[in-house]
Amino acid sequence: MAGFDPSARTATLTLEQEAPARFPLRDGRGRPWWESYFGSDYSLLYPEKDHASGEKEAPRIAAALALAPGARVLDLGCGNGRHVLALARRGFDVTGIDFSTALLEEARAARESEGLSCQFVLADARNLPIETLPPFDAVISIFTSFGLFSEVENEAVARNMAACLKPGGRLLLDLGNRALLESASGQRVWSRRPGGYLLDEFFYDADTHRFHGNRILITDGVERRYPFDHRAYSEPEIRALLRKVGLRVLAVHGSLDRTPFNPRSPRMVVLAEKP
Repeated sequence: MAGFDPSARTATLTLEQEAPARFPLRDGRGRPWWESYFGSDYSLLYPEKDHASGEKEAPRIAAALALAPGARVLDLGCGNGRHVLALARRGFDVTGIDFSTALLEEARAARESEGLSCQFVLADARNLPIETLPPFDAVISIFTSFGLFSEVENEAVARNMAACLKPGGRLLLDLGNRALLESASGQRVWSRRPGGYLLDEFFYDADTHRFHGNRILITDGVERRYPFDHRAYSEPEIRALLRKVGLRVLAVHGSLDRTPFNPRSPRMVVLAEKP
């Protein structure tokens, strides 16, 4: 749901590193940042994360997980449902969970317009209604939907993902590459948007290993500010966390295409299995 894409830069300036962020970052109304970030402006913050992108990425996700026909898949942090819908079109039994009412409304509207069979559930990943969910063949978490919370809460999310899997089920985590996030620290990036611009200010806190910043959207003369913050994991750290919650890491790739992972990889894509 949230992430940094270095290929999306249009103009870049360098800033001095700001003081470490307080956790959790707050929006303009004093709420945790994620309550406003994943809302009606999401398509302007990430115009490339549309339903066409989900259709393009779904075959890669299915191949990475080696999904059998009709496999039951949970998309945790599904947002606007771009991957849920694309996987449902391919015959998989898919459930999407998210805590954004606005994005789930968009997902459900798209589902109804196509007459697809898939489920969307409003829930917080830290407190999933696991007892009401069926065991899944696979759980996916795409575009840095994991790592938004504190260390304890992130571990709780990881445990919930593991609990949702049946034995032999697999998890696919798509995370930012920490080396790239570190290199982006202190930069300001301008991007064009319909009716205006988006200014991104990026910072990496080496003490907490968190990537945070401000996204300032200016369209039609109106300014909206969207701070963000998430944990940036190294490969050894995410391996250790998944092992702690009972999962076995099978591979770490540099993209959904399963390219080799290295410091220049655009993403860190982790494939794990429940014994």
